[in-house]
Amino acid sequence: MSEADVKMQIDRYVKEFFAVRGLEEADVYFINRPHELCFRLEDNPLARVDGLLQVALLPWAPPNAGDLSQFGKISMRAPTVMDPSSVFAGSKKDNKQETLSRQNSSSDMLHVFSQNPELAPETKPSRPSSLKPRVNLAHAGVLEPAVQRRKLQLLPPSVIAAEENATILSKEEPESTPTVLSEADAKKKVDEDVKEFFAVRNLNEADDYFLKLPHEHRFRLVDKLVAFALESREADARLVGDFFAQATSNGQCTLEVFEGGFMPTVEFLDDIAINAPKAFDYMAIMLKGAGFQNDPERFQRIASKLEDSDKLISLVA
Repeated sequence: MSEADVKMQIDRYVKEFFAVRGLEEADVYFINRPHELCFRLEDNPLARVDGLLQVALLPWAPPNAGDLSQFGKISMRAPTVMDPSSVFAGSKKDNKQETLSRQNSSSDMLHVFSQNPELAPETKPSRPSSLKPRVNLAHAGVLEPAVQRRKLQLLPPSVIAAEENATILSKEEPESTPTVLSEADAKKKVDEDVKEFFAVRNLNEADDYFLKLPHEHRFRLVDKLVAFALESREADARLVGDFFAQATSNGQCTLEVFEGGFMPTVEFLDDIAINAPKAFDYMAIMLKGAGFQNDPERFQRIASKLEDSDKLISLVA
């Protein structure tokens, strides 16, 4: 074994000795070392600070193989007496000795490390320095603000009733008529409404069709509905007539608007009747729904656009 290996093994034995602190464990330290290198075990820095190691590691000579002087000698030990008091007493004594042993070991090790800083183990901080310690506001003298509940403000019954009435009225009021709407947007809106009207076929759902259009674009809805119903079936013509009657009774559309909506289709009614023989009948149903029979002068202006105006007048009268 080289000298360097012996030094490393001696350092390990010394550290183990002070960690275990048992003489029985250290019995073989000198035996396992070559005789010419045993002095390094006593010369180790840790070995010089504790008298226990110096006593335990005294050179020990193995007994002579031919020495029979101790053969046959038996040493008798005193019997051990166990009682409850001795158990607790021994435990206290052992604890006290262990405490003193630990204190001595700690003081010795501190002395060794102070004399040899290179032997001191590296220590790592228990928590990163970036973390800030918690501050107990109660001990620091800062009181946390108490949580305050917001007080309830009760309104008198008269105010509550007025608010409920206002809410009911606001629900019953129709939506405000848009003030500005381009021609392209108006035509798009009319196409969507007409498509929905003939798909749903519910007058209640169509109650706001006129209200959502500016006044100057409402005739477009009339024109679209009349043109679609003329080339369809009688049920569609009657559905449009009922819708016009509802709009008239609710004040959502005037005869002036209806006249502007009927005029573009009436001018081509003679041509439409060639392919749709029931066109005059369907037109009469829708004119009655709008209420033109109640305004003969206005109805006469519409019928004058036809070559066979008498046929339409007879159907509406």
